[in-house]
Amino acid sequence: MRVQRSGLAAVLLLLVFASAVHAAWYIPGVNPQSYEEGEVLDVKVNSLTSNQGVMPFPFYSFKNCAPPKERIQALRKRENIGELLWGDEIEPSEFVIQMNKNVTCRKLCNTISYTEKEMSVLTKLIEQQYRGNLIMDNLPVAQETHAGPRLPKLLIGYPLGVPSRLAPNKKPLINNHLHFKILYYEANEFQADGPPAYRIVGFYVSAHSLKYDDINQRCQEGKPFSPESLEPLPTTTTEVTWTYTVSFVEETNLPWATRWDALLKGGEHDDKIHWFAIINSMLVVVFLSAMVAMILLRLLHKDFNRYNNPENPDEAQEETGWKLVHGDVCRTPCYPGLLAATIGSGCQLVCMAALTLVFACLGFLSPSNRGALLTAVILLYVLLGSFAGYVGARLCKLFEVQSWKNAFLTGVLLPGAVFFVYFLLNLVQWYKHASSAVRFTTLLLLFALWMCVSLPLVIIGAAIGYRREKLTMPTRVSALPRVVPVQQWYLRTPFVVLACGVMPFGAAFIELVYILSSFWQGRVYYVFGFLALVFIILIVTCAEVTMVMVYFQLCYENYNWWWRSFFMAASSGLLLYCYSVYYLMTVLTIRQPTSVMLYLGYLSLISLLFGFACGTVCCLSSFQFVRIIYSRIKVD
Repeated sequence: MRVQRSGLAAVLLLLVFASAVHAAWYIPGVNPQSYEEGEVLDVKVNSLTSNQGVMPFPFYSFKNCAPPKERIQALRKRENIGELLWGDEIEPSEFVIQMNKNVTCRKLCNTISYTEKEMSVLTKLIEQQYRGNLIMDNLPVAQETHAGPRLPKLLIGYPLGVPSRLAPNKKPLINNHLHFKILYYEANEFQADGPPAYRIVGFYVSAHSLKYDDINQRCQEGKPFSPESLEPLPTTTTEVTWTYTVSFVEETNLPWATRWDALLKGGEHDDKIHWFAIINSMLVVVFLSAMVAMILLRLLHKDFNRYNNPENPDEAQEETGWKLVHGDVCRTPCYPGLLAATIGSGCQLVCMAALTLVFACLGFLSPSNRGALLTAVILLYVLLGSFAGYVGARLCKLFEVQSWKNAFLTGVLLPGAVFFVYFLLNLVQWYKHASSAVRFTTLLLLFALWMCVSLPLVIIGAAIGYRREKLTMPTRVSALPRVVPVQQWYLRTPFVVLACGVMPFGAAFIELVYILSSFWQGRVYYVFGFLALVFIILIVTCAEVTMVMVYFQLCYENYNWWWRSFFMAASSGLLLYCYSVYYLMTVLTIRQPTSVMLYLGYLSLISLLFGFACGTVCCLSSFQFVRIIYSRIKVD
């Protein structure tokens, strides 16, 4: 309990620190920024992203209008660890936009000449449907779409061009002209005595492909400009003129606090899909709850009465059913140290997910605060290392395998596997010069957090856990293990493990699909309230399905429930990975070998973590269930 209290104290300190930061400094998406008329708006560029390519690339990875390198280095935003891992690379741009000053047509820079190799780089990005991302006043630029009710009305970023399969003449086109539409409203009520102040509530763009016959006559500020009157610009050209237009539109019906809603809102059917997911998961929980109630209130109650009845003349009845294995049900499982480390790592993972959802639901991890979600995940996981060590040590003491090697195994088992796979994936991104390729210094920082913070906390938690009293089991272990009878095919481990994994996976299936579509189809995931409900339903489902299956397993005299209960729900991670492969083949348009490799690599990590979390909940629920039912019977 001391480690639990220390963990809660750490969380409270984080809350106090977050409150202090909120009160003292500007948190993106929380405090509004006002601008005077004519004030220059800072427009920054972010990484190039695509639904067909998993890897983001720096905005200036192809030849375009870029500021001098000295200015880029001086004004580059210092990303937090979440932004670095996510692949955000925010840099200054050459766009000059003044508050409430319309621009008819302005050259971004002088006309740029392209060699065949430089144009091939841009053509490849266009064919892979990469999108440019801009940021102004902490708002990402968005493009309005009219693709139907099932798709979001706004897509983040703008297309670099039109790929050949969508172009009229089957030749890729370059989008060299951007028309910005900036929504604002006047906020004079906050500055009664000063000059008019304005606040930005929308940042939209439409991209055009324009082949200028005479740039000096066609694109001049103050003169009428019609993009429809110009021919499109193919990638076969050798010179490109990058231009932009700015239109300010006053919007009085859109409050500043809700300006992100248009970006976060998906299609018209999103709410229905989420409610369907909740109802579907609730039906699963109700079904399992009914089975558990039937077992606990009818079967177990009947068993208790039969086993504990002192006047029962038939002594043979006392040696039937799950009571028959009372001398083996508490037997130490095989590989006890590995099981203790697995359960400890899973507890750390489950608590981290729960606390992250709490912070997200409270609004601390808003999408407007870039990188905050991933940063919170890493910090919470590191700080909860003491809890993992504590749980692992308590189980090791129960299994009578006390050793500091087990505490070390708890600290390196799951983080080591994740770090190794992530390092291999990062090598691929290094090779491709992707913006998501983490620098060596950042990898050293992650390694230092693991070895210098998380692992010592695991050892401290293990030290406290070893000093606690040993957990008591309700029955004594017999000297010789019983022989497990031959099980029917539907009671054997492979079938039971795969069948039980369907329940947790089905409870979270719809939400998992929505998360996949958000991550890999250019959307912003923000519905943490739905995710928190599904998380609770998932935990209840895992606990109930394992109690049912362990009861039937014990009734058929199979007392090897420790590892089996873990893999019952951990198999849902395998189902998630299989579905992700199916999702890749049927829904996504990722076909490049390196992108497919990264997709499968990332999903393998997600599936592993999902399986660890579900398996841990199942194993601990089975442990508590066995302790309860065997403590209620009289054993000679």
